[in-house]
Amino acid sequence: MAVTLRITSNQKKVSKNYKNFQSVLSRVIDKGVKQAGFQLVDIIRTKTQKGIDFRDRPFAPYSQGYLKKLNKEGKSTKVDLFYSGRMLGSLTPNSTVKKTGKHKVTLAFSNSQMRQRALFNQVLNDPKREFFGFNNRTEKIINKQFNRFVEKELRKFRIWV
Repeated sequence: MAVTLRITSNQKKVSKNYKNFQSVLSRVIDKGVKQAGFQLVDIIRTKTQKGIDFRDRPFAPYSQGYLKKLNKEGKSTKVDLFYSGRMLGSLTPNSTVKKTGKHKVTLAFSNSQMRQRALFNQVLNDPKREFFGFNNRTEKIINKQFNRFVEKELRKFRIWV
């Protein structure tokens, strides 16, 4: 008595889907990281307009001399780093969020003069008004949004057998 055993496998299809998954995953992560950069720019701009630094603390008040200058010119005396709008205006997503490596983006000011102004506010001025950065809470928000984005994008591709 002889037994014949015949086994068929979908190994080729699984292998092909695995290779597709690798290429799709890399593109989705790059797209998600860029989207996270856009979200961070938006958070920085929103917090700055509210007059709070990236640690969610209010900015130090303006000096009396600067307040007099703002009053004389009819500008708002709220500490929001907004004088002409050019500094935060040069922080636009299209020009400031650049891919700088594999799964990596960098945020920067698009105008060198505004970069100097931001450096003055962030580092050189006393008191410092640190607006360009993020804290753990912001990181968790962006991370959660990134994970949602990647899951949603991968579901679109239906790679699994």
